[in-house]
Amino acid sequence: MQELAPGISYLASQGEVKGTCVLLHSSQSSNAQWKLLVQSLNSEYNIVGIDLLGYGRAPQVESASHFRLQQEIDRIEDVLVPILGDQPLTLIGHSYGGAVALKMAQQKHVNVERVVVYEPVSFHVLEEDCPGMQEIRQVSDAMHGKDEVECTRTFIDYWNQPGYFDALPTRVQQAMVAQSAKVALDFDALLNDELNLDDYQQVDAPVLIIQGEYTRRSARAVVKALSTALQSVTVKRVQAGHMGPLTHPAEVNPLILDFI
Repeated sequence: MQELAPGISYLASQGEVKGTCVLLHSSQSSNAQWKLLVQSLNSEYNIVGIDLLGYGRAPQVESASHFRLQQEIDRIEDVLVPILGDQPLTLIGHSYGGAVALKMAQQKHVNVERVVVYEPVSFHVLEEDCPGMQEIRQVSDAMHGKDEVECTRTFIDYWNQPGYFDALPTRVQQAMVAQSAKVALDFDALLNDELNLDDYQQVDAPVLIIQGEYTRRSARAVVKALSTALQSVTVKRVQAGHMGPLTHPAEVNPLILDFI
């Protein structure tokens, strides 16, 4: 695997090349979450693995005072465009990474051939008075003014289940707590992006949205909204929660492979 920049790696296909896939992970994670998917894809696809800012081997956010998704995208495109040019890309994203993928597809600064997202948390497409937005605002508000441990517990338990964080090994808890400041920035960026729901009508690449049957109301609301706005969209459901790509890869990965 070749490192193109800190936190951005390139793995050439081991067989006949059908295309290039760009993998974007969720908050509180890294590109390592796609390990099993990479094993399945790499026989036919080149892989670009992205550690998003503040995670894995990526640098930290330089300007946190007004952090937005665009900072993630600018970093990715500054590396990929000079190397990959206009070759078609498949964007694959989960949660926060899914929101980044859809914004990249909407902007069309790179040649996006297709998009696969598992529960993209593009909360900015929701109306303020809808139950899904109200729920995620409550979670975000609950994290403000709390210490790093409590913020992390709130975030992890929301996307999993009550008590999930406390049941994790201490070393895992410590690693998550160390990333809590970036998680807060992710929330701010997702809630306050300048795009609205109508802007996503400009995405002309085919999109597969995968949703877990046991997910949260906020994620369900985003999927429903995007499914009405995107030009070419397929929605598939799996028997999993929001963390399906990590907890149920045997169900999620075949859907990705079939679509691309």
